[in-house]
Amino acid sequence: MPIYKSGWVSPLKALETLSLTLSRGMKRAASPRAEQPPHSKKVVDAKGFRVRQQNIDKHKITSESTATQKSIHEEETEGANYVIEGRLRRVTPYFYTYLTYCKLRWQDRKLIDVFIDEFRDRTPDAYRMAVEEGLVKVNSQVANLETILRNGDLISHRSYRREPPVSSRDIKIVFEDDDLLVIDKPGGIPVHPTGRYRYNTVTKIFEHEKGKIVHPCNRLDRLTSGLMFLGKSSKGANNMMSQIRDRNVTKEYIARVKGEFPLDRIIVDKPLSTKSPKLTLNVVDMENGKEAKTEFQRVSYDPITNTSVVKCHPLTGRTHQIRVHLQFLGYPIANDPIYSSEFVWGKNLGENGEADLDQVMERLDLIGKSRAATSWIHPEGDGEVALDEICPITGLPLYSDPGSNDLDLWLHAYKYEADDKSWSYKTEYPEWALEPSRKFMEMAIEEAEKCGETQTQFNVGCVLVHNGQVISTGHSRELPGNTHAEQCALEKYFSKNGGEREVPAGTEIFTSMEPCSLRLSGNLPCVDRILQTKNIKTCFVGVLEPDIFVKNNSSYKKLLDHGVEYIHIPGYEETCLEIAKRGHEHIQE
Repeated sequence: MPIYKSGWVSPLKALETLSLTLSRGMKRAASPRAEQPPHSKKVVDAKGFRVRQQNIDKHKITSESTATQKSIHEEETEGANYVIEGRLRRVTPYFYTYLTYCKLRWQDRKLIDVFIDEFRDRTPDAYRMAVEEGLVKVNSQVANLETILRNGDLISHRSYRREPPVSSRDIKIVFEDDDLLVIDKPGGIPVHPTGRYRYNTVTKIFEHEKGKIVHPCNRLDRLTSGLMFLGKSSKGANNMMSQIRDRNVTKEYIARVKGEFPLDRIIVDKPLSTKSPKLTLNVVDMENGKEAKTEFQRVSYDPITNTSVVKCHPLTGRTHQIRVHLQFLGYPIANDPIYSSEFVWGKNLGENGEADLDQVMERLDLIGKSRAATSWIHPEGDGEVALDEICPITGLPLYSDPGSNDLDLWLHAYKYEADDKSWSYKTEYPEWALEPSRKFMEMAIEEAEKCGETQTQFNVGCVLVHNGQVISTGHSRELPGNTHAEQCALEKYFSKNGGEREVPAGTEIFTSMEPCSLRLSGNLPCVDRILQTKNIKTCFVGVLEPDIFVKNNSSYKKLLDHGVEYIHIPGYEETCLEIAKRGHEHIQE
């Protein structure tokens, strides 16, 4: 499946045919060693996005290949193809020329030192070999191990690329208009080209498979899944980016962590700093860290796996903020290959920031090379690692496919909402957050099966769970009178415990149909019964209530307004509705 399909031309390749707007900009200082192309004009495309000079250069500069006179861009794109194999999306190997202008922090440093310190995808010896073999140039001149970088230098490095596979799961579209695209990003896919990834990224997949040029408005780590905002125009991108930058957006993430997370709301305000950009390692740093604040609230706990699902509200936007704050609390994300690896951190997994960071970095640098990634929940280390097999073109080691610790992270951007309520987007709950709870929803459905047929009510089942143990069950009309499932489960528990009308703190309620918000009989609605108990903080629902007897069920809003998490577990809708409406076929029209 070629990336560039017949009849479709890369927007960059068609620069001359685009409606370009030129505006005055800062002139790049010329290199003292070579005359640079003029940079006095800023080029933007028809959507208002700036076109980077490197991308323009790639269409002008001829490839170093002696077999062809194609441009760098043509050589690269004609070689790269997507291949879907089961759970993995692959890119066929291709020749790639990395182009970049000297960054401020690189000035007056040796080229080889910059390569070794800033880039991790190859060994120091591999970078030295590339320079010695003339594969690296500065201002079109072959570099050497003594080359010093100056302001304005154009660095190019031609290499044969083998991108790591990523997840083949679909990128779901949550919302789209002319200016903005909101997606549910699968874990394991980088957002934009970075490091060893170029075509196996969200922006490139949209460009080459869907013909959409998009620009990220928010950041998500490669392993993190969930809501992402992609600008389709500069107007849409700038509008969303400014709202996020000015902290006018409320963010809600879902994580699954090691251990039994406390029931009370927890706020962590420990400052963070980046210990190693190369290793993407971030730590709590009380002296030099930047402000960081996150709120956490437990959703559910599963004693079988000893994991908790936790709702996370980041109030600042530091790199790895949620991951590091959870680690500091002693509840790292259970499958985090950086912050929950005993090999990297030792037995205490970095709780309270206690760790020998030099040793941590030394061990972390081995991951993906001589050692596969490990995590608390997957300690076996079945991830990507360098093989004994050598690439015949580059002479570099080949790598195994990514494993369970490389493709997913139990951290999901679940909901983003404007503070002024002008917009709100959310995704479905990730399956890894629902998996421990499915058995209880299936028990609620079994309870619903016990109901007899009726023409005037729904048949519903309910289960109350505390710390992974069922403490009560109920189904419609189980108790005398016109009783509902939630009412029966609660009343049975109260009766069993001496009449005290309370349940243990942290109790979760599972109901095959969402709780009613209005009773035509005048009895107390089930949503109010749930709220009166105070200690129920999570409500799992199998299906929404149809508008048959009462229209516009408002339990969802009412529960959320009172701090009760409302979670729909998908996959049971048809079964729940079929059971709920048994007997309704006899209703006279």
